[in-house]
Amino acid sequence: MLTDPSFIYLATILPPILLGIIIWKSDKFPEPGKFLLASFLLGVSIILPLDFFIMITEGHIAPMLGLDLEAIKAWNEGAWKEEGAVYPAAERTFMSFFRAAFLEESLKFALLLFFCVRLSALNEPMDAIVYGAAIGLGYAAIENIGYLNYADLGTAWSLTMVKIRYVPLIMHLGFGVIMGWLLSLNLFEERSPFKRRIMLILALALPVVLHGSYNYLGASDVYPVLILISTIGIIYFYRREQLRKITEDSDKAKIENMDVFYSYLVSVILVALVILQAIIKNT
Repeated sequence: MLTDPSFIYLATILPPILLGIIIWKSDKFPEPGKFLLASFLLGVSIILPLDFFIMITEGHIAPMLGLDLEAIKAWNEGAWKEEGAVYPAAERTFMSFFRAAFLEESLKFALLLFFCVRLSALNEPMDAIVYGAAIGLGYAAIENIGYLNYADLGTAWSLTMVKIRYVPLIMHLGFGVIMGWLLSLNLFEERSPFKRRIMLILALALPVVLHGSYNYLGASDVYPVLILISTIGIIYFYRREQLRKITEDSDKAKIENMDVFYSYLVSVILVALVILQAIIKNT
């Protein structure tokens, strides 16, 4: 039974759905199920534009920067054993921080801003966290299916494959919760326009940096544990703070278009600086 393909795919799809339900029910004032389902499915749909952006990234942007992405594949296949082999740090940095982290988190951020924030049901801080989690879990579900499509199902329950399938699930959940938490500080906390702008910038920049760092560090067992603890802590704190229901007439701050632009701009600059540093160090 454990090696049956149907069971393996079911065991891959069910955890993100179950985690989403748990977080949904942890909200003292649960969001409409139809909106959370829509957010989850939109998270799944990220794979469509992501594939296009990856094609542009690998086919045009990387060559423009003089990066040989095949060097990473060769290194993983044993090139590191060769005498005088040079670790492709610049290529790995680019793949970790731009191709993976920035592209994926940018698309999640866009869904959170241009779909979830516009919902009247998103009317208190915990809501932004729940919607961020739903989008992250939706993307994690489709990403995990993708891993299976390129793997030998006979090794589906090996330690390596289990980590490949379930650790990113924790990470995407955590990044979504952190993104939603910082967005809630922009939407519902009484702050100056400048401080609200900083919260919005961090809502994208921090998940990008955390995601890129995780990808670059590789198989770190401590990192996912820290993200999981942070995720549980944020949800627990905000659940405790839900002392009253904020009505739809509450003052949900409007997000300015320029603040959205600054969020993407700062994240691009951060990623560019990290990649540039790696390129310079590698030359």
